[in-house]
Amino acid sequence: MNPIDALERSWNEGAAVVAGVTSTDLTKTTPCAGWDVKQLLNHTLGECQMMTLVNQGEPSGNDRGDLVGDAHDLSAIWAQLGKENVASWRSSGLEGERAYFYGTFPAGASAAINIGEVLVHTWDLAQALGIDFELDPELVTPVYGLYSSFPLDGMRAGGMLAAEVPVPVDAPTSERLLGLLGRQP
Repeated sequence: MNPIDALERSWNEGAAVVAGVTSTDLTKTTPCAGWDVKQLLNHTLGECQMMTLVNQGEPSGNDRGDLVGDAHDLSAIWAQLGKENVASWRSSGLEGERAYFYGTFPAGASAAINIGEVLVHTWDLAQALGIDFELDPELVTPVYGLYSSFPLDGMRAGGMLAAEVPVPVDAPTSERLLGLLGRQP
């Protein structure tokens, strides 16, 4: 599947989970250590907004402020930022490199990072809300391909990822991705 189409699908699948978020959910804990639902959503939306800006030739930064608020307009915010994110990839394409505050990557790898931000954090959100959400194997493939291809020790040491959770080698790719990224499938 084309990475941009996969990104669009991940935003669409995430919309169903985001639609269930209420203001009382914002303080629930998530699988991301130290983050509640509001922090998780602000991170996810902020990272994707940053990627959109970089695709549009703007400099990256790491502070997007509070995009979630009281969750009143969260579905609309999710839809709008997702639409802008996907459109930025469609117009900029998958060639060249993308420079973020945390490093420079080939565009294809950046697209996989972007898919992972939306997809994996949607799973995190679903876990926090007690909603059943299965990762689509077609969407998992580019993200697992990226993160399984290089050492993640630096990200773990910097607190960006938790320790890897052991998962059987014959487990579905979605479970191997979650374990690789420090989550209990």
